Amino acid sequence: MEVQNIEVQNVIQKPVLMFRGREIQSGKRISPLKGIIYGDNGAGKTETLSNAKLPIIMDMEGNCGHIEVPKEPIENFYVFHEFLDFLINENHEYKTLIGDSLDSIEILISENIANTHDKKDLSYGKSSAIWQKYIKDIITKMDILRNKKGMNILFTAHLKVKTVNNPMTEQYDRYDLKINEAMRTGFCNWVQFICMLHKEVILEEKKDSGFGKKKAKDIVRRVLYTNGDPTYYGKNVFNLPSKILMESATQGWEQITKNVNNFYGK
Repeated sequence: MEVQNIEVQNVIQKPVLMFRGREIQSGKRISPLKGIIYGDNGAGKTETLSNAKLPIIMDMEGNCGHIEVPKEPIENFYVFHEFLDFLINENHEYKTLIGDSLDSIEILISENIANTHDKKDLSYGKSSAIWQKYIKDIITKMDILRNKKGMNILFTAHLKVKTVNNPMTEQYDRYDLKINEAMRTGFCNWVQFICMLHKEVILEEKKDSGFGKKKAKDIVRRVLYTNGDPTYYGKNVFNLPSKILMESATQGWEQITKNVNNFYGK
C-alpha cells in the first residue's frame, strides 16, 4: 500500500494566561488621557487644554475668566476634594477635567499639612510619607474619574530653570516643572505625557551693528515640545512629534489628538 505524504500544518496558539478569573490582555489599550502642559505665564496652557472634549476647569489661580468653558473656583484643600467627589458621584456630561495648576495643588497640600500637623509629625523625614499619602489620595480619585466617568485628566503647570547634576557630564540647566520633588514623583510618573509650551521669538541679524548682534523680529510663535531632552523635561507614550507648531490653541490640541489617534490606529 502506497504511503501518502500528509501535510501537517502546525497551528501555534497564543497561550491564554488567566489571573483572578480574568484573561491578561495584550496589545494597545485606549484609555482617557492624563497629561501635563507646562510653560510660562501667558503661553496659552489652559486655553490649549480647554479644547479637549467637554472640559471643566478647576480654577485655583483665578485666571480662567477669559476661557469660555465651565469652570469652578477652588478656594482651599477641602473644596478641592469636595469637587472631585462631586464629579465622581454626580451625573454629568463632562469628559475632561483640567487642573489649573499643579503648582496651586501643591500650595493647597502644603497649607493643609501645615494646618493639621505639628513639627514633630514632620520631623526626621516623616513629611515625605505624609506628602506621598496626600498625592496618592488625589491620584486615586483621578483614576476613579478616568475609569468610572471616562474623563481625561489634564493639568497645567508653570516652569522653572533647574540645574541638573548629571554624573556623566558637567552640570547644566534645563526647563522643568515648578513643583517640589514629591509632586514631581507622584504626578509625573502617573501621567502619559508632559509637554512644554514655549513662546519662541524669531531673531534676525542687525545690519547696522557689530558682528553677532541680533534683534527680535515682530514674530512670536508658540511651540509644544513633547519628548524631553537636556534642555527641557518632557515625555510622552504616543510617539508625538518632538515639536508641534501651534498656530492657535485649538489647532495645537487638534494636533495632539490626531497623533494620539494615529498611535492607536484610529
